[in-house]
Amino acid sequence: MTDDTSMPYFPVFMDLRGRKVLLVGGTEPAASKARLLTRAGAAVVVVADTLCEDLAAMVRDGCLTWDRRPFAAEMVDGARLVIDGSGDAALTDAVQAAAEARNIPLNVVDVPERCDFTVPAMLDRAPVMVAISTGGGAPALARTLRQRLETAIPAGTGRLAAAARACRQRVKDALPTTRARQRFWDSVLTGELADRLMGLTEAEATALIEAELDRFAADGTAEAGSVTLVGAGPGDPGLLTVNAVKAIGTADVILHDALVPESILSLARRETRLVPVGKRAGRPSVPQGFTNRMMATCAQRGLRVVRLKGGDPFIFGRGSEEAAFLREAGIAVRIVPGITTAIAAAAELGLPLTHRGVARSLRLTTASCRTPQETAAVNWRAMADPATTLAVYMGRDQIAGIAGSLIAAGVPPATPAVMAASVCRPDAASVWAPLSDLADRVMERPMDAAAPALLLIGDAVAEAPGWPAPSRLNSAGMATLCHLEQCITP
Repeated sequence: MTDDTSMPYFPVFMDLRGRKVLLVGGTEPAASKARLLTRAGAAVVVVADTLCEDLAAMVRDGCLTWDRRPFAAEMVDGARLVIDGSGDAALTDAVQAAAEARNIPLNVVDVPERCDFTVPAMLDRAPVMVAISTGGGAPALARTLRQRLETAIPAGTGRLAAAARACRQRVKDALPTTRARQRFWDSVLTGELADRLMGLTEAEATALIEAELDRFAADGTAEAGSVTLVGAGPGDPGLLTVNAVKAIGTADVILHDALVPESILSLARRETRLVPVGKRAGRPSVPQGFTNRMMATCAQRGLRVVRLKGGDPFIFGRGSEEAAFLREAGIAVRIVPGITTAIAAAAELGLPLTHRGVARSLRLTTASCRTPQETAAVNWRAMADPATTLAVYMGRDQIAGIAGSLIAAGVPPATPAVMAASVCRPDAASVWAPLSDLADRVMERPMDAAAPALLLIGDAVAEAPGWPAPSRLNSAGMATLCHLEQCITP
């Protein structure tokens, strides 16, 4: 039984060196397959009464064997694969029957419904090969993706792979454990060292890897554990830093917030243990003490731990508390910053957090503290300045109270405000209104109550393209526009 997530084909790489492959048909599509097969070292036998120019040239060059006889079922005997590029439906019926009777996989060029296997679009960085398949349904898309990979995977990748292969046994001898070997290859095959290696000859790259191995083996930290606090940003994988991607891709264990999406978690290796330790308002949450102890325990066992946090670890992310706990336990800690939600929301909404003549500063605050008493003690009066853009995290359920406190402290009711939910995610939403009306406008807008939300308040909000045009504003909104005009008029 299959569903939309099942694989239509199982990807494999087959060794065809010296093995017979029967190619039926003398057409150009058959010639295209013949070129790939001969490059893979296959012993290609083409069955056809006539050959296209390319196939004829390959026969003259001794790249393949031409059998001019009409197709017969016994021609399939001994073949590892059969490919039919004849374009003749009646002949295809005979070829398919012969292949099925002998349990030999068959590919019918450009007829995926009759194929046991398909030939993917390929990126050749020998000995590195990248194959892309759409199950035969969209070959043009597969070619487009291959072209994109052409620029993403450097030409020197093949030399790097060959050098790594040459050093493989020495690495195995020098580093006795799988963990140490994996960490060595992680250090060699990523980052600046990998870039340098790809610019060398195979011999030069081999020598440099061996030198790096000597240094790594003598360092004595190959088995040491560590913790990296990584900011995952607002949830868009494209906004991760290069260091964040590398940390995720080399982690043994990842403890992740509830808001970190699958698109980011999928960057981890398949064997990486993923542990959800998120906290969501009004829902059962993992105690912070458990998270701290688990990070320490895993690191003390020699594992590389990534604590993956939404936004930035040091902006309402408890990163400093976790780092202090780990340092007290004698565990190495590294911090990889992330894009905090206020910055991401500003970029997504086109909203300047500071703007000459309008907003001269930015203030980040939270409406959800450790205890109800701390939350009630927040000094909103100290934040009552429309010329300061105020970013309030975790404040959606308290919009009315926040607005009331700010207005009571002197902020004009018409001050522009926006609530941005699920920033930089597919379900992103925003509600724009003067501060005095924002709570009512949010109540009118149906959206997921659990979606993370941010409030941005201040005169700079009206500089965003999403701020309603004057004709759509109420009297309070018009007053805000007048206020802004006075602020920015020389």
